Amino acid sequence: MWLRRGFYYAQFWAIPVLPLWLLIGRGIAIDGSGWELVFLLFAAPALSLALIVVMALTVARKSVRRSRVLSWVDVGILTVWYASIVVAGVFSSPLAAVAVVVFTLVAFWGVVWQLVVETRQRINLAFASYGAVPVTSR
Repeated sequence: MWLRRGFYYAQFWAIPVLPLWLLIGRGIAIDGSGWELVFLLFAAPALSLALIVVMALTVARKSVRRSRVLSWVDVGILTVWYASIVVAGVFSSPLAAVAVVVFTLVAFWGVVWQLVVETRQRINLAFASYGAVPVTSR
């Protein structure tokens, strides 16, 4: 429980810390041209935006808002995503950059999927309380 609650609060801290880590870590270790730094100046705000969107979609779930605890799926996805960002800040590898992009998409769609499933369950429960036909999954 403490780990899942810790990840709930870590989402808020990750928004400024991880893009800053990426900028500072890669800025110190730049071994190529200055174009890599220019790319990072655009990539860091995009990463911040992605972190904000994933956090907002996570907090949009009523179960998360009420208990301030993430699911184990959230914890697993966020662990891998945050680790890939930390690795990308240390190593200048195209594979690390691709991993960050792939895990960003996995985090986004994982959170959307959980939001849809939880919302569907709440709608079915509301319909059942009124005696209506529940919404089915297709």
